[in-house]
Amino acid sequence: MKKLKIYLCMIGFAFAFTSCGSGGNTLNFANMGENSSVQDVIAGKWKLTKRIVKSKNHAIKACENDNTLEIQGDGAYVFDNGVTQCNANETNDVGTWSLSDNDQELTFAGNEATKTMLLKSIGTNQLVAEIKIDTHIETHTYTKIQ
Repeated sequence: MKKLKIYLCMIGFAFAFTSCGSGGNTLNFANMGENSSVQDVIAGKWKLTKRIVKSKNHAIKACENDNTLEIQGDGAYVFDNGVTQCNANETNDVGTWSLSDNDQELTFAGNEATKTMLLKSIGTNQLVAEIKIDTHIETHTYTKIQ
């Protein structure tokens, strides 16, 4: 269970978020670039840099600092748990990703589970998403590192 929670927190993208419709939500495409698409901008290697739970900042654990999420342009992804493990049973997650709901939902289908997150804003170096974990919603900020 701990492995799954760590995975959910880091991947941020792969969380069972069910939206009640777009309801006029507008994705903030700030600093994305005039000729860029969401698919082009999310391709790259990302690191979780901020987590907000119930309106409060939650520190990134030391064992999560070397975790990365690589979203590949060909529709594949790799969630790498890094060298520093939070528990001995951690494994990397690999699978495919897709965009839906007017590029506002990012879904990951991997060897762990299928999970979806709601994209709130995206730029060339930063991605913010809401993820439903258990009974609460977390906001995760990712910084592009490659």
